Amino acid sequence: MNPGVDDPLERIARHKFFQVPCARMVECFDDQVAVLKDTVREFNADGIIFQRMKFCDPWAGDGHNLYWRMKERRHPDSEAWKGSIRFQPPGRSKPVSRPSWNRWASDLDAGNDRKGENMAILGKERQEDWEVVYEGATGLIDLYQEDPESKGMNAIVGGFRVLMDGMFAAIDEGRPVVWHNCGCSPELIRGLEGVQTVPIELLTVLQNLVGEVDYTIALIDEAEAHGVAPEVCSIDKAAVGTVLKNLYPEPTCMLYHNTPCDSQIAAIKSLTELTRKPMRLMDVPYLSGDREVKYLAQQLREAIPFLEEHTGRKFSWERFREVCEESNRTAKYLRDWNELRRHIPCPQVSKLVALNTALLVAFSGDPEGTTIAKAFHDEAEERIERGESSIEGGELYRAIWYQDPVWFDLQFYDWMESELKLVIPMDLFGYYAPEALIDTSTPESMLEGLARKDLRVLPMSRQFKGPIDSYIGDYLRMCADYKVDFGIFAGHVACKHGLGGIGLFREASREAGIPLLYFEFDMFDPRVTPIETIQDDITHFIEDVVKPRKEAA
Repeated sequence: MNPGVDDPLERIARHKFFQVPCARMVECFDDQVAVLKDTVREFNADGIIFQRMKFCDPWAGDGHNLYWRMKERRHPDSEAWKGSIRFQPPGRSKPVSRPSWNRWASDLDAGNDRKGENMAILGKERQEDWEVVYEGATGLIDLYQEDPESKGMNAIVGGFRVLMDGMFAAIDEGRPVVWHNCGCSPELIRGLEGVQTVPIELLTVLQNLVGEVDYTIALIDEAEAHGVAPEVCSIDKAAVGTVLKNLYPEPTCMLYHNTPCDSQIAAIKSLTELTRKPMRLMDVPYLSGDREVKYLAQQLREAIPFLEEHTGRKFSWERFREVCEESNRTAKYLRDWNELRRHIPCPQVSKLVALNTALLVAFSGDPEGTTIAKAFHDEAEERIERGESSIEGGELYRAIWYQDPVWFDLQFYDWMESELKLVIPMDLFGYYAPEALIDTSTPESMLEGLARKDLRVLPMSRQFKGPIDSYIGDYLRMCADYKVDFGIFAGHVACKHGLGGIGLFREASREAGIPLLYFEFDMFDPRVTPIETIQDDITHFIEDVVKPRKEAA
């Protein structure tokens, strides 16, 4: 036997490490399946064992896709196939079967769309999940539209209702729909007239903002029952669950960025596999220098023919210029708003900063985005002029909230302000980095400006890649700029890229003299860490660390 050539184990290893496309290359998924099938055939295997490594989100996301592909396309030696492909989740001693997989498959074969109870929105029948969030948004607007203290919240809730109206109208009118993810700012898609953008996280955000968290939990469970790994981010699992339940309008195509994390890639692979629709993935570089900006800008240019082909709409550079100018207007308001929130006392409620990323992902380049950003800005400015604090009786403590907000219970922020007199003047989701605006003078400058925004501005995409220095640097800068008493590292359990650096993060915070509270939770799933536990953690940290430190000073 010639080692390295004839040794079966060596050949398997080479298949694994040298021939199988990288999990990040979503476009090569067919190749992954082909390699797997060829390997089974070559070694006359009786079955397949998928080992889902706990910290490998991309392959965890691939698992159920591979399952369905192999189920649908048995290799020629099917008579040698024994049993079914099953998964062994981490922490379990035996593989488990998911009954809902078979139910979903039979429903799909029968053409059952699995819609929930249908209700009327804009004169049409809609799914119950959408009815709940639409009525929730309408109810909040009706309740608080005359309240001058709720200008910012009213604007973003109203903006999301406008977005829902546009999405429903696109369905009814048969206009093309393009899905994108939270790492992909939608300006490029808006360069095509009449195309509706739909962020894959949209329904989950709305369920937690104006609806009911139980609907999100049901979507998470739907995805896990289908085989999506529990370790994948809850918002990505919910996106998969949304598609499994056919709650989004069918896309003509999908445009994604491979950022801010591997869980996003797992979701992208799942959605591509479930919809079988054309998809283009932008390779966002690890670094964010000028060379990387040009690299991403070239990919954006190459995506234009893809969008034109599948939407049937012509890309207009003049329209794209208008979109970028609108995006710049939004950015100017958000920059100034970031400055206004430095004021002591903080003029606005804490929860608004958690909503900024949703604003950017859903409304960048849309006049509605500028309307929302202006409302954020004007409310803060007016309250400063009146000398008002966001906390009745005045704030006692200020903290930077880093990582992810408590989306499953946004009233939690009201509790912090009323019970602890604690305000969050800024968090990672609200921070708008002071980078250059989009230069609209030429097509190339616009593409590079949008690439720069995606790389250096968009929250999470800015911090969750590249060297940890920039990740920690933004935190320390915020702590200094907003003059806070301590930092809160809210460790969303799926953000392994962030949790992996907690030691360096703690060391940097200690050296800067900033007390740091660290805890783990799930931002969309309250079953992981109950809200009462988070409340206790913050209360004890203030009583035991922050309060004595302030009194001593």
